[in-house]
Amino acid sequence: MPKIMVSIEDESMTDMPRLVEDLRRAGLLVDEVFEALGTVTGSIAPEAVDTLMAVPGVAAVEWQRDNYCPADPSL
Repeated sequence: MPKIMVSIEDESMTDMPRLVEDLRRAGLLVDEVFEALGTVTGSIAPEAVDTLMAVPGVAAVEWQRDNYCPADPSL
């Protein structure tokens, strides 16, 4: 499943435990919760993203990109 990052509205950051539970109920497999940043990362089926956007307190849902570049051995 694709990885996503969910941004939480500033006004809703005080209720992160409830929001994380609501995101799980909407289908998000939570990887990490960054309470201080108001961000939750995880995976979800692409067809369920609209359900996440409907969760009260969600500001945005973004697809994560894997931009991995091997370290330059000459450095």
